[in-house]
Amino acid sequence: MLDWNDLRYFLAVARGGSTGIAAKALGVNQSTVQRRLRALEVALDCSLAERQAGDTD
Repeated sequence: MLDWNDLRYFLAVARGGSTGIAAKALGVNQSTVQRRLRALEVALDCSLAERQAGDTD
């Protein structure tokens, strides 16, 4: 089921370019952004972000 609040996290990642920058902008941990982005991807059954090892901005 789609949680519309997850879109806020996706937008922050899209604007900031990384989950680390999005986390700072939202005032949450990076793991929270990653978890919410993954939940949105599962709900939509698609990939929304390209992941790279070592991205910890």
